[in-house]
Amino acid sequence: MTARSRPRGFAMRHLSVYPGLTTYAVPLPDGDYSTDRHGNPKIARVTLEPEGFPAPHRPDGLTDSQWAFATNGPRRWQSAVTTFGDRAEEIAAELARNGCIVLECDFRDARVVLPPRGWAPHPDLHAAQQERTSQRAAQRAAQDNEARRLSAELARDPAARPLQAILRAQRHGAYRDHVIEAARVLLADETMTGMGEVEPWAPVQWLKRGTKSDYEKDQEPLAEGGQGAVFGGVHKHARIPVALKQLRYGDEGSVHRMGREISIGHLYGQHPNVMPVLDSDPDGRWFVMPLANGSAASHAERLRRETGALRDLVTAVCEGLRRPHADDRMHRDIKPANVLLLNGTWVVADWGLGRQPRGETSVPHRTRTGTGFGSEGFAAPELASGNPHHVASSADIYSIGRLIAAILTGERPEQNVSLLPANGPWRAVVEEATRHKPTDRPQDVDELLRLLKDIS
Repeated sequence: MTARSRPRGFAMRHLSVYPGLTTYAVPLPDGDYSTDRHGNPKIARVTLEPEGFPAPHRPDGLTDSQWAFATNGPRRWQSAVTTFGDRAEEIAAELARNGCIVLECDFRDARVVLPPRGWAPHPDLHAAQQERTSQRAAQRAAQDNEARRLSAELARDPAARPLQAILRAQRHGAYRDHVIEAARVLLADETMTGMGEVEPWAPVQWLKRGTKSDYEKDQEPLAEGGQGAVFGGVHKHARIPVALKQLRYGDEGSVHRMGREISIGHLYGQHPNVMPVLDSDPDGRWFVMPLANGSAASHAERLRRETGALRDLVTAVCEGLRRPHADDRMHRDIKPANVLLLNGTWVVADWGLGRQPRGETSVPHRTRTGTGFGSEGFAAPELASGNPHHVASSADIYSIGRLIAAILTGERPEQNVSLLPANGPWRAVVEEATRHKPTDRPQDVDELLRLLKDIS
């Protein structure tokens, strides 16, 4: 709009009653004023309007019904109080400052009488609303055209069907814009196309935006730990099952540990044996990962029965730890509950107690659980005494040995108490991996894997 309506009366700037609003004298219908015997204008009514003639725009915080009440016609003050309650004056002044309404007040004894008599919609409001409606229609048409184009291009990638469904749904608005941008990125990155065929959760990662309301969460948790609880859920728009982990407590240590878990999940999540992080809270209070098919603990009976299945699990854990260990990152909490079965593959999860590379370590007490560090019974002896930030990969090797023993014996290990499986090929592996002195154990995952060469 180029032409803006101006107040009909003259400004009385010395009579400001609400910040940002100027008082204007209201003339008679013919545009003139009656006068007193001295020839001065006699003013009985004033309006309160903003200077600068702003384009009308809706204030934040109003519901649709409140906005409709405020702008659909003239309102008396009593009805405004009925609708807005104690905040009536505050809201009315904000509507006036935003160029949406013109407040009307009586004028007596050279002062503005408050509260106002009521208000009328600003003369420019209807035109502004029509202009915005036209702009929105044009934006929707452009969005529809782009959505159709992208949907057609995505048709060649079956994994992108969830994105296609959203693009075709005709839901206009900010989320559809988000999906359009995600589709553009996906089509521009050839390494991403086809990913969803082997990773059915990939569309959740493509659509990530750090917004918890994008997910439906079950009422009861799947699992609870010292730091957080894991809930089953589903991505609302892609309809893909997920697991959502959120903090149980909001203290600094818990937030830091979850932030570390999120960071490592992003860093190594492309490895097939590391649990990926699909989406996360920018403040580190929750994150989303694929929904696993149970843990080593829940599959223990099968793993005890099938030697090859246990060997595959141990191999997967070693492979999942290989690159983090090479980067001087230690998990420090390997146990059956933290090794999950994802799409038929074992993955290492829950890096909240992980140790960052030397020089990047944090406050030591943040990794303390129970009476020591890590999970009691699975943690290496050096984690429970001395400085746990100086441990090497042999600490994780120890925990893998305790994991094997726990699965094969069906018993939970006790801290610093030997636990060995019955005579068989695994006994020697556990003996070597769980020696008390770190230097007497296999020093890296390759040394541990060499001990498995005769297990079939």
